[in-house]
Amino acid sequence: MMTRWFFKRRTLSSKHKQPLTVAAEKKIDRRIEKGKKFQVFPVSDDRFLVRGDTFECMVDLVRRTCSCGKFDLMKIPCRHAIKAAFSVGIQAHTLTDDMYTTASWRSIYEESINPISVPEDAWIVPSHVQQAKVLPPETRRAAGRRKKRRYETVEDKIRSSQGTQSSKRRKCSRCGIEGHNRSTCDRAI
Repeated sequence: MMTRWFFKRRTLSSKHKQPLTVAAEKKIDRRIEKGKKFQVFPVSDDRFLVRGDTFECMVDLVRRTCSCGKFDLMKIPCRHAIKAAFSVGIQAHTLTDDMYTTASWRSIYEESINPISVPEDAWIVPSHVQQAKVLPPETRRAAGRRKKRRYETVEDKIRSSQGTQSSKRRKCSRCGIEGHNRSTCDRAI
């Protein structure tokens, strides 16, 4: 399976001609559309104030940061950084991190994974590995009430919403007779 995955991804990466991966290109295209109406005010040669969103953002093109945090986190320019870059004449794809380039994508899958040619019953496993007991890690139960393991089915949800539970007769937990409950029971204990 790993051999097939690597082969498939290697052929996809070799056919791709753009400098960035498909996912990064799509994100940048969407962000260009969202940031078209923003206004850019230069603070210095490499820092800009971008207005037009719900809040103002400070963009630093040299450090590749934005005060919204998306550019710092994903390493793909946010809509504020793209608008600031366009105002100076810098292409947006030059601001993305190297991990989103097609060259790095190709380098990841250039190695080939060879299938195991020896059948499983012919493997030579050392005795200390065969005799080793592997236990699950020691964990503590989380604080608070445990979650339900069984999820309610659609039929159960319909039944509970239609009120079929209310037509069920209740019994007293003290005497077992229907028609009243424990708090209104007048029988002797």
